[in-house]
Amino acid sequence: MPHAANLHRLRKHAKLTQAQLAERAGLPRATLANMERAGSNPGIQSVMAVAKALGVSVDELLTELPEHRFYKVGPEDMQEYRAEGGHFLAKLVSPIASKGVQIHHVTMLPGCRSVGRPHPSGSQEYFFTLVGRASLQIEDETVEIEAGSLVQFPGQRSHVYINRDPIQAVTALSVVVFQPG
Repeated sequence: MPHAANLHRLRKHAKLTQAQLAERAGLPRATLANMERAGSNPGIQSVMAVAKALGVSVDELLTELPEHRFYKVGPEDMQEYRAEGGHFLAKLVSPIASKGVQIHHVTMLPGCRSVGRPHPSGSQEYFFTLVGRASLQIEDETVEIEAGSLVQFPGQRSHVYINRDPIQAVTALSVVVFQPG
């Protein structure tokens, strides 16, 4: 189940011995040692306990590291989120397993007004307009973001993405950086 090399790497990065991690996860040390061996097949409860003890996602334990230490995300791998009857489209262009950051390619059709989902406390959102002129309402304040401009704000604040232009679509990048665990 978990990729043994990922578990070993994550444990070493956390500066934990097998015994320390096993104790944190509530598992016998022998179970953890077995999980670090190629071909092991632990139960999902053990995998979830280890992920929680390391403060990582289950995906990080399961996803094999890329051989050349890079991820390439093609259009077929990008998840789409649509709102406002299709007037707001956000494509997740960062790798789904990336930790701590999400990058979305945003398209807002003319007249779009889409309520953003607040992010966890401590996160920061960076909204960079590529084409057109976006408006971003952050709680009770509105800021205009022309092409080539960026706005940074605390991601947990309520926010609304707006395209007031009756003709031109807005294209932007939204980058959310989560507070380190």
